[in-house]
Amino acid sequence: MLYLFCAILSGAVLAAICRPLFRKDDALESAIIEETEWDVLQRKKEVILGNIQDLDFEYKCGKLSEEDYKHVRAEMGGEAAAVLHDIDSIESTQDLDALIRREVLARLKQPVLRKQTAPSCGQTNPVTNKFCAECGAGLRS
Repeated sequence: MLYLFCAILSGAVLAAICRPLFRKDDALESAIIEETEWDVLQRKKEVILGNIQDLDFEYKCGKLSEEDYKHVRAEMGGEAAAVLHDIDSIESTQDLDALIRREVLARLKQPVLRKQTAPSCGQTNPVTNKFCAECGAGLRS
């Protein structure tokens, strides 16, 4: 009797743990459906451009030979050109008003960064800075 009770209890615990793995989540599906090919290409463009910056940095640090650098840089440049061409073709055929509305909404959701001006040089700095990034003068909080 005790073994039967332990088996039933173990089965119930296992079912409770595995239930989220097999449950269909509508919120996740709607988020995936909302992402368009344009969004994927924009993200891919950012990754490629970041990789090119990293490659340039590594070459300047002397970690790559000039031959390797030119070869990899040419490949990455080709990938970037292809992605930019795809983005241009989508933007020329899609409803640009919808893309603009989505971009405006995304930017409205970003926090507004307040600025403060250094009294000595007039350079604008983020509110979080205690000293001017240009001249080093103290900033009033």
